[in-house]
Amino acid sequence: MAQVKNLNGTSDNHPPIGYSSWKEWWEKKKGRSFNYCSCKECTNKAIVGAHVQKAYDTDRKWYIVPLCTECNVSKKNMVFEVSDFDLEPVN
Repeated sequence: MAQVKNLNGTSDNHPPIGYSSWKEWWEKKKGRSFNYCSCKECTNKAIVGAHVQKAYDTDRKWYIVPLCTECNVSKKNMVFEVSDFDLEPVN
């Protein structure tokens, strides 16, 4: 598991040309479909490709991770755990 935090103010960041959403981009990169929210102990269906950054780490990359709408909103200013397997670097 990786400790991450949501990046605020990234709604203006659009996926690369050729992708209609960060979800579509993530699925293409990972070669699999969104399933459940990647947030530890959440069993909701993943809806959004959320921008996150690892917390407490020198790695300053941005990642896309599948989250449910509830976790994407409620964890805005918190550190939370997601599956390392679900992190896909953006930059």
